[in-house]
Amino acid sequence: MLIAVRQLPSSPVGFIIVALVLIGLSRPIIRRVSESEDSPWLVKILTASLVIHLLAAPLQIFVVTSFYHGISDWTRYTIQGSILAPDFRSFNFTLANANVRGIVNDGSVSIFAGVVMAIVGINLIGTFMVFAWLSFLGTILFYKAFTLTFPSAAAGHRRYAYLIFFLPSLIFWTADVSKEAMMQVSLGLCAYGIAKVLRRVPGGFRLLALGVIPGYLVRPNELMVLLGGFAVALIVRTGGSGERFNATKRIGGLIFMGFLVAVSVYMTVHYLHVGSNTLQKVGQNNSAGSGAGFGSSGVVYHSNPLYLPFDAYTVLLTPLGFNARGAGEYVASIENLILLGLLIGSYRQLRVAVRTAFARPYVMMCLVYSAGFLYAFAALGNLGLIYRERVMLLPFFLVLLAIPRSPRGQPSMFEWEYRRKDRKKFQAVMLRRDAMVKSMRAAALAGESPTPGPPSAPVPVAVGAGTHVSDDPEVPSGGD
Repeated sequence: MLIAVRQLPSSPVGFIIVALVLIGLSRPIIRRVSESEDSPWLVKILTASLVIHLLAAPLQIFVVTSFYHGISDWTRYTIQGSILAPDFRSFNFTLANANVRGIVNDGSVSIFAGVVMAIVGINLIGTFMVFAWLSFLGTILFYKAFTLTFPSAAAGHRRYAYLIFFLPSLIFWTADVSKEAMMQVSLGLCAYGIAKVLRRVPGGFRLLALGVIPGYLVRPNELMVLLGGFAVALIVRTGGSGERFNATKRIGGLIFMGFLVAVSVYMTVHYLHVGSNTLQKVGQNNSAGSGAGFGSSGVVYHSNPLYLPFDAYTVLLTPLGFNARGAGEYVASIENLILLGLLIGSYRQLRVAVRTAFARPYVMMCLVYSAGFLYAFAALGNLGLIYRERVMLLPFFLVLLAIPRSPRGQPSMFEWEYRRKDRKKFQAVMLRRDAMVKSMRAAALAGESPTPGPPSAPVPVAVGAGTHVSDDPEVPSGGD
């Protein structure tokens, strides 16, 4: 429900102090992320993105008050949070005074707003900056998940970094007290945890468990789609060496995932009142909405999965310039035109997306989540709502546009650039190459002369977690 109420105060001294504290906390995080990725260029990107995230907080307030007459979901969240904050500061955790009727869905956002205000004071811009900062940290987690999935593809890292850290809608719609900001953190934790599990890096399930908690409280339906994608990813072959998960671990992982999905379904049905024909009802309920994040109503929705391409167009590219109505939609159409250009320019990446999904199961999860999101959220029936809520799709969908590819005209450097019939032979050659490299290094450490390699010119090949050099004639030629 959207409401318009009096605005909370925004003391300049207060929010400037909050901004300086957040920047100070971010500096070691940015430095550590850059060092862990061995990417000095990342410092400038993360710093610029942080500043833009913080500046988007007062911009969000200005846009809502100037163009939407103060009508927005965050007005209710912040008013209720300001009532809860003094109680929380006194360790009185009652919700009755603020008329918060539950901790799932809207109530969770108001409660967290109260927690933030209990720390920074009742300062609207300062509170928004904290939420914007948290969404920035969530974006870093998405980036970490991508680099863990593609550890040796620097070009892909840059492409994904520019997309996820600077896409306007990802910044603007997560720079306020909102479900989007909280879900950015929740899904970021889940994405990084899933990437760790699929790459068999310790700590993945702990991060996943930490991420599902706010997801269950805010939007369990989105979490249900994500966990369904993870369940599919657990089934497919793991990437790199061609090994599979230990059978016991795989069964245990699937049981754990089944439990999480079951809880997501229960939370969605019980708290969001989802029943039969829900998607059609959602579209009807939103057809007359107005306020921040709302736009043209009456978007046609088809529940038949055969219309998924039409739903994809609705969620990803509507409005464009020719069907935009009003200043808000014209601004949105600019980003959609950019996204359309990215889709066209990423033809080579999209061409190998399915092939990559079987080599890197994290991409499989992104594919399943994207398809499920496009099908379900096209039912919102309102362009403004679709444009706002698709920010929870973009971090996963942009993975498909940033799949690393070898430069045109160069030898294929990545496993997913090879046809499936050639991949096992390709992997076997790389395993032999790895063994030879290790033997040469051991010999060098022992002071022995390494055995000279073949005289032919080497061909660089990247597989798994490292970059290798292959001059083996058995390596098949990749397919573009």
